[in-house]
This record gives sequence, structure tokens and C-alpha cells, in this order.
Amino acid sequence: MAQNLDAKMFDPIDGNISDSSNFSDELSPLEDSSLLENDGKPQKISGKAWGRLPKFFCCDDDFPTSVYYIVGNEFCERFSYYGMRTILIIYLTNILLLSDNNATAVFHTFTMLCYFTPLFGAMIADGFLGKYRTILYISFIYMCGSALMSLTALPPQTTGDPELIGPVIALLLIALGTGGIKPCVSAFGGDQFVGGDIEMLQKFFAVFYFTINAGSVLSTFLTPILRNDVQCFGNDCYFLAFGVPAVLMFISLIIFVLGRKKYKRFPPTGNIIGEVSCAIGYALKNRFKKRKTDITKEHWVDWADDKYDAKLLEDVKNLCHVLVMYLPLPIFWALFDQQGSRWTLQAEHMDGQLGHYRVKPDQMMAFNPILIIIMIPFFEVVVYPVIRFLRIPCRPLQRMGAGILFAGLAFVVAGFLQIRIDNTELAFPGTNEGMLKLINAAPCDIDAQLKGETNKTFGHLDFASSTEMTVLPLGNYTITFLPQNCSLYDRSVYDPSVFIPELTSKEADIAVVGLFNDGGQLTYETRQFKGVIKKPHKGNTLVSVVYVVEPDILSNMSVILKSDQEMYTIPFEFFSASAFKEITPDTYTVQIPTFNSTHEKISTPFIAESGAIYTILIQCNVTSSLNACEPIMVVHTDIYPNSVSIFWQIPQYFVITFGEILFSITGLEFSYSQAPSSMKSCVQAAWLMTVAFGNLIVVIVAESRIVSSQALEFFLFAGLTGVVLLIFIVMAVNYKYITPVAPDNTDLTNLVDDKQNQDETSLRDPQPSYQD
Repeated sequence: MAQNLDAKMFDPIDGNISDSSNFSDELSPLEDSSLLENDGKPQKISGKAWGRLPKFFCCDDDFPTSVYYIVGNEFCERFSYYGMRTILIIYLTNILLLSDNNATAVFHTFTMLCYFTPLFGAMIADGFLGKYRTILYISFIYMCGSALMSLTALPPQTTGDPELIGPVIALLLIALGTGGIKPCVSAFGGDQFVGGDIEMLQKFFAVFYFTINAGSVLSTFLTPILRNDVQCFGNDCYFLAFGVPAVLMFISLIIFVLGRKKYKRFPPTGNIIGEVSCAIGYALKNRFKKRKTDITKEHWVDWADDKYDAKLLEDVKNLCHVLVMYLPLPIFWALFDQQGSRWTLQAEHMDGQLGHYRVKPDQMMAFNPILIIIMIPFFEVVVYPVIRFLRIPCRPLQRMGAGILFAGLAFVVAGFLQIRIDNTELAFPGTNEGMLKLINAAPCDIDAQLKGETNKTFGHLDFASSTEMTVLPLGNYTITFLPQNCSLYDRSVYDPSVFIPELTSKEADIAVVGLFNDGGQLTYETRQFKGVIKKPHKGNTLVSVVYVVEPDILSNMSVILKSDQEMYTIPFEFFSASAFKEITPDTYTVQIPTFNSTHEKISTPFIAESGAIYTILIQCNVTSSLNACEPIMVVHTDIYPNSVSIFWQIPQYFVITFGEILFSITGLEFSYSQAPSSMKSCVQAAWLMTVAFGNLIVVIVAESRIVSSQALEFFLFAGLTGVVLLIFIVMAVNYKYITPVAPDNTDLTNLVDDKQNQDETSLRDPQPSYQD
């Protein structure tokens, strides 16, 4: 049965075609491959999807009642999956304290499993349980994993000493759940349209497609808000951010069960994937056993002809002809799925401020489904008609190659953006280097003379000023401090002070110089504290407080930072640095303790900017007398804030989405039109496996640490994509398009419209069961 691509809606997020079969042969989506071979006219992608939605949601159409349960189930499940996945990379780095490379490896291992397990879900549904029971049982596993993921965000996990075993088990269960039901839900929805009602089937998949994207867009936007804007257990509320998707998964299961008496169910149709795998394995085994004989076969699959049907073997040959073209495809997914890992980590180093609202790094992923919804009609109305008008060759493999090219270009854009970000950030010290920053907390100017294994010097420091973070080779140093312009004091009272700093490899230290009255004798004292040079996650701000005022001046040893949304209390001790406190970027009023009152508000606001690290000093004002210190606050910037706008990521999202439409939709259109009707289950399984192997590539690169620079890693992936693209072009040039044969052995080019063949009993669906 020939079927227009309109009748099977592409899921651009999951990377698969939703059709009316679960890796089986009901309602074959095969098209007339002569279109692919001759004029290469691009097929329509989404049809009249937007016009069909209002009627569906107003129940103003003749949809089976069971469809509404399936669509509701799909919306909640997609919200649950993408809501959890959106904040996963930040959870791994910020709460589980994994390095960027290790977090990337965990993220893509999880994604790989999500696209590997559909193989088993399809085999279980087709060969044993049927679609309904497969969805029901595996959804329960899915729900348990989502609930466990939420529980792993409770203390003591969030107190700085996390355990990985809980999150790993939760992610494994979620991967089994979402992967297990992935090939079943859309197919189960298609099963509800008995009798080959193609027009209604088209409407259903349009709605189904919209539901997937709606769940993705909403969850990608909302869960970062739940994570960042709600505080619980002294941290960002990951418990709530994971808990809401877990609740949605529970609702998804409830909705699905409520429709149990409405569903049309078909018995398992047989495990074609297992049969094909066994046939290929037997052929290879037989070929190896008889390698020393004089027996020859026209094709290596023919070595299984003594056990398997000739029709099956012929279909396997045609399947292999298509699957050879799949070998270069994982590189596209290796790039595409890094939107949730490397691109999100890149966004953490960017400024998300948009007026009074701050865009979270993990919210940027919402641009992909939004652009998909916008660009698919744009391709239908503008891009493909222009291509046809200009008579530009546009066969499927050419479109797929263009998609791979755009993915590589997106990483070139990401690489240059990363260089721009790196140029605004502090260069980290090397193995035999440390960093030192001097802060003048004395009530006068000082000269700082550095002696040691470098020609660098600090020079003059004004009152309440500081040096930049300075990279120094490890070694022995002395710093001599000489007072300048101390009008309140007699310079003859004190001598120059000498300080010996202790540097640590690859770390930063802060030396604070204070001037104290010790029994009428003015003396310098210098304290060294550990600094932080790694920017905070999520685009937040780090703050530390150092108190260099005489101990009896203040009554309450804490500073209060208060904004319209947040309030932080930072305790401290005399002449020591508080622990760095992570706060939300905002404008804060500052209250410091005084001798006569608990806290006194100072007039100058403290503006905490995204990605910055500050050291706040409470010290005496230069106008204070010797015995009457007036405490003031001085803010020193250790690491400058993110200055590159997060919206500079939009071009790379646009380019990779452009490539996704060309690659993903066309890829399955090509595969389904070229593979035999009986093999479409294997085609979809192989397609999902290319996604899994693409994520495996990212895991290998992240864990091997081939390059140390993130920009170079982006360029590495872009270069690798270029090499693979050249191989793909050679393979495409030598590929010969075939015209598959329908199940009744009729050439597909001679088939008439589906609606005129609905009475052909040989292609009718099996009778469904309505029993529980």
C-alpha cells in the first residue's frame, strides 16, 4: 500500500517516524521510489498540521475516543523526559560534582541507552506482550526511575558529598522506560484507526507530532525555572525540578490505564527483527564454516538459503543495501545531541540577561523544538519550492549530505563562539604555576615589591584597591609592603612589612594586607586565603567576605545581601575569609554589622553579575581616626562576569536545526522508500541505533580528553564531520536507487492511491481485540 509521508509524522526530537505499526507491516509507508530516483522532488513533511489541531482539541472531529488517552499520555511522557534531560548536565556538574568531561560522558551514555533500548521494546511488543502491555509494564519502570531521580536530589546528596549509585540506577530505569515505549506509543495510536482510514490517520499524526513538540518546549522552558528560582534544602531545588517530571510520568501512566477499555489491540505479529538477525548470523556462520570449499554464492546472504525462505533472504539483501548507507550517519547525532551537554555547559559561561529576566543556560535547548515548529512549514512553503524552481538536484541522499554539512557548520560556529568566550576569561595557571592577587585593606596606599623567580611586580596599590589575578611560576617569593600617603599616622612608627606567599600548582591565592593598632604600635599583617578561579555553574555568582576591622568594632559577624527575590547571610570571622557563597545574579542591598546596631544598610548597592567571583572586604575608611574605625564595604572582582550574550548561541541552534530537517526527515523517508515493506521494523531499529552510536562517539571523545580546549573540541567534531561527509558523498554517488516490491509482488510505481485500495483484503489490518 503506497502511503504519502503526510500519514506518518516525523518526530524531530526523537529522530524517528511515527507510523501505524510497531516495527511490523500494518499500513506500509513505502513510497514510489521513482520519485527519488528521477526528479528527486522533496516530499511534504508535516501536511496541514496546524489546521487540524483546533478541531482535535475541541473534540470537533471523528477521532476514536482512545486516541485522546494516547495523546495525553504522550504529552505527559515527553514533558517528563525532556524536563529531566534539560537540567541533567547541570545536576551532574553542580550537585554530583562531576567534571565537565565526566558529566558529558554520563549524559551521552544515558542518551545512548535511550536509543538502544527501543530495539528490545519493539521485540517484546511484536513477539511477546503486544503494544498495550509493553507500554503499561515498561511505563511503570519509567515512573519508578523518575521518582528515584527526584529522591536523589534530597540531602545529603545536595550537601557536598554526593553518591553516584542512586542517580545511575535512576537514569538506567528511565532509559529502559523511555526507550522501551518509544517504538510502541505512536504505533499503538495508529492501531486505533482500523480499516485504513488514511485521512484520519494523517490528522492523528499531525496532532501527535504537535504533542511531542509541545511537551518538549514547555518542559525545556519550565524545569530550569523550577530548578533555579525555587530554593530548597539550602540549594537550587532539583528535588522539585525532577519531581514535577516524575509526577507527569505518573499522570501519563494513569491516563493510559484509564483508556484501557477503549483501545483496539492486536496480538503480537512476530519478531521480524529477531528473525532477520538470526538469518544474517546464520549466513555469516555458514560462510565462515565453508570458507575453504569451492562453493560460491551470488551474495553472502545466500549462505542462509538452506534454512530460510528465499523471499526473506531477498528482503534482507535489499535491507543491507540500505543499511550500508547508515554507516556514516552516527556523526550527525554525535553533534546534534551535544545541545544538551557541551552547548549547555558553554551557555553557563555566557550572559543570559534579557532586560529584567535572566535566561538560564539550560533553557537555550528550547530553541531547537521552537525552530523545528517554525522551520518545517518554512521548508514546505519556501525552501523546497525554490529548489524545484531553480532545478537544483535534491534527491534524498543529497539532502542528507546537506544536513550533515550544516551540523558540521554549526560546530564551526560554536567553536568560534567558544574562542570569543575564552578571550574574555582568565587563563588558568599551568602545572608549575600558581596565581596570586593582592588586596590593600590598610587605611592608606602601599607599594608592593615582589622578589623571586619572575620579573613581574605589583607596584603601587591605592587605598581599597587590588591587583589582578597574576600567574606566577612556582618558587620562593617575598613581598615587601611600604606605606604611602598615610596622613593619619606617623610613618616613623612602623617599618616596612615582609610577606612570604605560598603558591599552589593550578590554584589561586588571595593575600590581604591590613594595618592594625597593637598597643599603640601600628603593624602590618598579611593573610593568605584560597581563591576560586573556576566560574560558577548555571551562570551564578560566587561571593566571599573578608573582615579586617578590629574585633571589638562589630557586634554581629555576618553580612546580609538582600534583593527583591533573595536574601543571603554570610558569616565570617576576624581577618579570615568566609567560604565562597553561590548567589543568584541580581542587585543587592548590603547590610553590615556595626557597634551600636545589629546591621546597618550601606548606601552603595552590590551588583552581582553572572559568572563573576567577588571578594567583599569590610575594612576601615581612610578618613577614620586611629582609635575610631568607620567600617565600609569594598567589593573586589576576582573573576570578571560573563560578557558574551547567551543569545549568540542562536545562530548555531538555527544552523543545526536547518541540518536536522534536511537530515532526519529525509533519512527515514529514504530508508522507508528503499527498504522492502517487511523490513521497515529493521530500518527503524537501525536508525535508532545510529543515534546510540553517535552518542557513543561523544562518550569516547569526552573520556579520552584528546584536546584540552573546548573550542578545539568543537573544531575537532567539525573536522571529523567533514571527513565523514566526504565518505558519505562517495557512497551516495555510487548508490543505486531501487524500486522495492510490495507484499503482493506488485511494483510500487504501479500502485494507485491508498484510498482506492482500502478494500484489498490482502493489505487489511488483522482484527483487533477489545478485551483487557
